[in-house]
Amino acid sequence: MTPLRYFLGLCLLVACTALPGTASAQQHILNADSLLVQAQQQAQAGKYNNSRKMAQQVLAVAPHYSDAIVLIGRTYAWQHKADSARIVLLPLVQQEPPHQGALLALADVELWAGDPEQSLQHAQQGLAATPTSVPLQLAMARALRDLKRYKEANELLKSVVAAQPQNEVASALLEQMVDANLTHRLKVEHQTTFFTDNATESWQLSQLEYTHLAPKAKFIARVSRAQRYSQQSLQGELEAYPQLGKSTYAYINAGISDNNLFPTYRTGAEIYQLLPFKLEASVGARTLFFPSQTVVLYTGHLGKYFGKQWIAFRPFFQKQHDGWQTTGILQLRQYFKQEDEHITLVLSKGSTPFSLVGFEEIARLDATRVGLESQFRLSKRYLAGATLMYEREEYTSEAHRNRITTGLFVQAKF
Repeated sequence: MTPLRYFLGLCLLVACTALPGTASAQQHILNADSLLVQAQQQAQAGKYNNSRKMAQQVLAVAPHYSDAIVLIGRTYAWQHKADSARIVLLPLVQQEPPHQGALLALADVELWAGDPEQSLQHAQQGLAATPTSVPLQLAMARALRDLKRYKEANELLKSVVAAQPQNEVASALLEQMVDANLTHRLKVEHQTTFFTDNATESWQLSQLEYTHLAPKAKFIARVSRAQRYSQQSLQGELEAYPQLGKSTYAYINAGISDNNLFPTYRTGAEIYQLLPFKLEASVGARTLFFPSQTVVLYTGHLGKYFGKQWIAFRPFFQKQHDGWQTTGILQLRQYFKQEDEHITLVLSKGSTPFSLVGFEEIARLDATRVGLESQFRLSKRYLAGATLMYEREEYTSEAHRNRITTGLFVQAKF
């Protein structure tokens, strides 16, 4: 056998031996890619358990297929299982170089878990390696927004929109930043209450309210004017919502009046705590100092967000007539495209009134209330809203009456 024929035969033998393995490896890769696409489709359909099972099958074929690992982490994040998402994703960002998709996913995980500072760190770590990554820039902007660092978020989003004018997500975030920079609010509201007993004239309540949004607090000054039983009364209030910690803030209220209808003095305090799973709880009290009696209302609330829905329950406990009066208020709110547009269904049972004005309302025995409250945009800088409430109240042991309250308000941002 000549050397040339020997060499060609050897090459043919090697090729015949190698090709089946190569084809098998290529087939494995194709199967993994196809299965990952199916897993992504299952995740988009909200079938997270199925998606994870398919992603695990991908990893059984290709153990280092990082996109499958990131998908598993994201499905946990979408189910608000932050700890499980971290366990899956952190190994990918601790390697060298860190996996950019895992950094982006972790930025979202921490933001949704209520830790924008950690979210910002993950986004910055990713941008250090890929400064032009738009998804990471948007993640950084969202973290800056939640940290109330609006100026920095605004500048970052301007650069993204300038580079990608058709990016709807960046444009929407930039609009939010412009709105967030409008830290002053002026609101005018008027309510009228009608009675069906043919003996009580309608009640009027007007309010002028100024709000300032500071980086770590909200401050409100309010003047109220009430007209009832041919009497008029004025009340001034100051309120604050200071941030006490990453997940804790407070409500503080103090007011004084001319002592005609409103309580002579009023105070209020409440502590709010943000909890996992988009829950919020609080506990507090309101004290109303009338000339004849001091009324203490103990209260709190428990609320939860479900996407664009919010549900909350607030009880009131009041010592009255040698016993305790209780009130339960249930609120069901639907948000629309903009966060400041919503409609709320209010259901209530108990003596505590819709508006705390006169002692007569506080002292009533019982009431059943159902109502709607709405808020919507007139423009980017103006909001309007309406209120419609029906109450069936028992103000003595043998006397009942119906009351209907209507209200309108307009608010300007500047």
